[in-house]
Amino acid sequence: MKPIHWRRTALGKYLRHLPRPKQFRGTWLHRCCGDRLLASELWTPTRQRFAAGLAVGAFFAMIPVPFQMLAAALIAYITRVNIPIAVAATWISNPFSYPVVIYAQYRLGCFILSREPIQLHGEHLLGEISKAPVPYFTGVFPSAAILALVLYPITLKVWDWGYAWIHAAKIKREAAQFAKKAAPASCSAENAVR
Repeated sequence: MKPIHWRRTALGKYLRHLPRPKQFRGTWLHRCCGDRLLASELWTPTRQRFAAGLAVGAFFAMIPVPFQMLAAALIAYITRVNIPIAVAATWISNPFSYPVVIYAQYRLGCFILSREPIQLHGEHLLGEISKAPVPYFTGVFPSAAILALVLYPITLKVWDWGYAWIHAAKIKREAAQFAKKAAPASCSAENAVR
């Protein structure tokens, strides 16, 4: 899909309301960060920068700090990876998935420290884990690093698969259009011979 035509899609009617990089020019954010903030490689998804942005966002999604999106955007800006993907990837840890993430980080911390995990009883997950915060905080950074390191190559493979699928569909569509144009010409040539 050409970059101009995304506005004509069903999703485009919602995406057109998002701010564009050119709208940041002259703002206080542009004055603080300079022209590097407006560089197209930070906003346009490419294979490497998309995968790295997803890894940065996933890393910060696993860390229980306030302003995860701001931290992911700052690190994405510093490392020059895709900022929108890094910010969007922080939503891996949303209110529905975070209890599972907390428990998995706690169990990983218990495994690293060779401790026996305490028995957790249903609704009071945070209350129970607050009694033993050391295993939880021990499991935070390894789980974040593992998720980021696993997501990066998977994203590259999915990008390659998606690109190959789109390219094959384009070749198939072009072949069908060529066959459609060639069919009337061959029919008229057969009629002329008779």
